[in-house]
Amino acid sequence: MIEDDTSKSAEICAEIRSFFGNGVVLDVADVFADAVRKIHGQEYDLIVTDLLLPRRRGEDEIDVSDEIIDEMANSTKNALTTIVAISRFEDVVAERQNVFTQSGIFLIRFDDDWRRCLNICMQKVAFHTTCDFVIICAIELERAAFEGVNHPGFEFGELVSAHGLDARNFRIGDLTGVCIVQPRMGLVDAGIVATRALDLFSPKLICMAGICGGMKDEAELGTLLISDICWEHQAGKWNADGFVLRSYQEPLNNQLRVNLQQMIIADPALTSLRSKAHEVEVPHVGAKILPTASGSAVIAASGYAREISAQHGKVGGIDMEVYGIHRAAALHGGVKCFAAKTVVDHADEAKGDALQKPGAILSARFVVKAIDQLFQSGGL
Repeated sequence: MIEDDTSKSAEICAEIRSFFGNGVVLDVADVFADAVRKIHGQEYDLIVTDLLLPRRRGEDEIDVSDEIIDEMANSTKNALTTIVAISRFEDVVAERQNVFTQSGIFLIRFDDDWRRCLNICMQKVAFHTTCDFVIICAIELERAAFEGVNHPGFEFGELVSAHGLDARNFRIGDLTGVCIVQPRMGLVDAGIVATRALDLFSPKLICMAGICGGMKDEAELGTLLISDICWEHQAGKWNADGFVLRSYQEPLNNQLRVNLQQMIIADPALTSLRSKAHEVEVPHVGAKILPTASGSAVIAASGYAREISAQHGKVGGIDMEVYGIHRAAALHGGVKCFAAKTVVDHADEAKGDALQKPGAILSARFVVKAIDQLFQSGGL
């Protein structure tokens, strides 16, 4: 609550407590300088602010609308927080309505209707569940593989329907997350599901686990591939001379790349992910960070795989979803993203399913270990 008028502040705080219950924690700032320190120092579920505030204690109140918009936009901790501005002054609200709406901030006049408007905003907060991480899988086999994860503190939780998404709750120590299976394989469902998950759960990290095809010259069967840069191999133009690729690429965040590369260097044969005697034996070829290409068609023809390989000199793998996940994260802004999939075929006529289950388990184990280490290292 950012408000210098104590009676107005008390009235709004009472409404917030009435809605959320006495367990709600309210933090109050009555000058703009204190508010700025708070919104850059702590993450909030809801921020309610006045528009006319003193900059510092003892100063007169002034219109700080522009500063509010700028500070909220630049706050890494509260860029996705629900923000409500409430002002007594009708002329200020009328003048600032458009610019606040464009900035994603609700602007309400403190009149007879303010409680109803604020309650609508609080409902948005109440039905929003925040997770530390989201994992996307293309098929149920890839999510079921997480039952084979033996990482300390990992919990394979209950199935839940999260606003129409097929989700399962996961926990890694103190970290909470969900693993979502797409309704169908492919780029379209990947992009849509990832975007909905980002909006619903506001995670710091979104990632993808599962299986993929690999290029024989770059990734032997059983290799765990982390997408370095990725693109859609079907995006382009067909003309009289054939197909011309439009290479719209999405890169792996550099800090994530460094952290994941150091994980690989520390355990090149992935020995920490080995199976116990009674478990499905997973591959231990190793892991690589290489470019990958995505498309909404299953590739089982060596000739077509060679065409995709020609798009980039070091293509490591082909899948049907990774570019969609990376693209959704890039457009969402501020969310880290990586994909780690195990090569289970070479996208050729010998395509089979013998490696699918062990490959999916290897990917699941690596993703859980990576999430834990990325959060512990402060890389997120």
